[in-house]
Amino acid sequence: MNWHTAMSRQLKKRTESSAGKLRDEAKPSGPPRRRLPRWKKLLYSVLAAVALFVVLEGVLLLLDIQPGVASRDPYVGFKRGVPLFVERAGDDGRETLVTAENKRAYFNDQQFLKWKPRGTYRVFCLGGSTTYGRPYDDTTSFPGWLRELLPVADASRNWEVINAGGVSYASYRVVVLTEELARYQPDLFVIYSGHNEFLEERTYRDVRESPPMLGRVSALLSHTRTYSLVRNLVKPSESGPGRRAPPEGWSLPGEVDALLDHTVGPSAYHRNDRMQKRIVEHFQFNLVRMIEIARSAGADVLLVVPASNVKDSAPFKSQHRDGLSEEQHAQWSQFFEHGRSLQAAGRSDEALTAYQHAARIDDRFAGLHYQMGQLFLEMRRLAEARTALDRALDEDVCPLRALPEIQEIVRQTAEELSVPIVDAEELLRNECLRRFGHNSPGREYFLDHVHPTIETNQLLAETLIERLIDEGIVGRHSSWNEDAIEKVAVRIEEKIDAEAQAVALRNLAKVFNWAGKHHEAGPLALQAVNLRARRRLPEDPEAFVLAAAHLKTTGDVDTAIGYYQRALRHNPDYVEAHRLLGAAMVEQGRFDEAGVHFREVARLQPDDAHAHHMAGAVLAELDRYSEAIEHYRRAERLTPNDAHIHYNMAFALEQLGKTADAIQWYRRTLKLNPDDAAARRNLKLLNANQPSGAR
Repeated sequence: MNWHTAMSRQLKKRTESSAGKLRDEAKPSGPPRRRLPRWKKLLYSVLAAVALFVVLEGVLLLLDIQPGVASRDPYVGFKRGVPLFVERAGDDGRETLVTAENKRAYFNDQQFLKWKPRGTYRVFCLGGSTTYGRPYDDTTSFPGWLRELLPVADASRNWEVINAGGVSYASYRVVVLTEELARYQPDLFVIYSGHNEFLEERTYRDVRESPPMLGRVSALLSHTRTYSLVRNLVKPSESGPGRRAPPEGWSLPGEVDALLDHTVGPSAYHRNDRMQKRIVEHFQFNLVRMIEIARSAGADVLLVVPASNVKDSAPFKSQHRDGLSEEQHAQWSQFFEHGRSLQAAGRSDEALTAYQHAARIDDRFAGLHYQMGQLFLEMRRLAEARTALDRALDEDVCPLRALPEIQEIVRQTAEELSVPIVDAEELLRNECLRRFGHNSPGREYFLDHVHPTIETNQLLAETLIERLIDEGIVGRHSSWNEDAIEKVAVRIEEKIDAEAQAVALRNLAKVFNWAGKHHEAGPLALQAVNLRARRRLPEDPEAFVLAAAHLKTTGDVDTAIGYYQRALRHNPDYVEAHRLLGAAMVEQGRFDEAGVHFREVARLQPDDAHAHHMAGAVLAELDRYSEAIEHYRRAERLTPNDAHIHYNMAFALEQLGKTADAIQWYRRTLKLNPDDAAARRNLKLLNANQPSGAR
């Protein structure tokens, strides 16, 4: 063993001996301490973290740091513009908030004091055009009724009701309003939202690219102020210079840009089940945000389940399922049309069988379920009628009414977050069953697809007050009775501008006419005509024409003709009235009078080929072929590829004995439409009667 090895061993022994002594000296003289179990260590760590989190949340609350859920929408962004309410000095010098000038196309003109007076209970009513009061205004809206009825129910408070319903406003825009209004000392938010979710085009690229679990965790964390602070520190400010540009199409304009404003009817809408799922999820997210924003401001919330006209409003657009072959489409159409014929003939059981055969081929066509719903109502099979009409709503490719799924989300959210609710959908179904013996509300309660009648708005307001009484927010005063409510109704009726009401009904009829829903436009136009007659208002030519077109389809041609004539008395150059009156005269065989009106259309619109064609056709019926030919020539120059014009020209020339010219025009007809059997037959006869050398 060398010297280095021996020294190393001795050093190691001394080190181990010294360490042993140190351990012995460090041992306590008393009994040994017990080590904490691992679960207790974990529990203490969690409690410490929670305590730290609570303290941090409290500090951030004092610093007015808002949770992410109250300030950010992960689904869409907005180009923020002017707020709904702007400050203005009142007549008494106090700061007053009024509806911004550039917002009055979408909102009622409202005003209230910036600083709420003592003893005042401030109610904000939020939502879309139903809350606004369309097709009228705030006067007859349910917020307008609340404003008049609340002091009758409970005079102990100064009730202040502000109508913040925005025309075409969907939930993601209503959230932005909630954020603004939360600054104005609210006591209660009444939220009626859900009809406008599909009105604007939007994308969900950011949400689609995130894993589902990450999305759920982020949504949960976004309810905390700590998460909001960390996110703002880590990520660039949304308004700062370093902000990453959102994906194209992600940011919505500051005001509504409805798809329907850029199309003729609902042509821009196509089925997209994946997008529909995203939109419904977004609605749920927004509803929760509204509730949390309201509660963070110390306000109560009352949700309303949106109601729809399911009986008398057909789907706006039906679309067949993907992958339907031409043969299947033909079979489906045969069953569907056969079912409609049988239903019209009162053969209900056979009609139902035909519809069921069609459904087995394609059950995604909204119009099929609507027809089945109508049939079930006729058969008094009410539960099946409700199911079918709800399915028609679900399958509507242009869903301008709240889907049943959206209605259910309002109910579930209210239950989960302990928010009081008024279920307007069930309210009207029950009222309908009680008063009319069926459970599918229609024109009895709605002016169109979603907007309630004045009486329905009153019913909704009364029901809201009863719910607030149940919640202890409103005290039931002894004056709250039918007589007092009737006095309020008379007072509101006196405020109604009948002229504006008639114009609103007529404009609503025009919208439905534009959407191709003529059978729904007509009754509204009739209401406008009758309202003017009842209130002795000046007659409206447009309302007459819209109402007349509807009356004509019901078989009341004489009244329709009278309406067209009255429209022309007010406006002799009303082209559409001349055109439709001419068509009605043709149906009655009054060709002389019909010709006058078609010639007027041709005079007023010289480039209208159809007017010239019809003017020629009625002249031909009167054997005035030379005059007819002049109009046919003008029509042919304007639309040279119309086979019908060519045929009529050939026939008129034939009647005048101009055989060679007639043959040429029949040949042109067949070139444009080889399947025209009449042209082929007439040409064959003319050729047969021609001398052999002239053929």
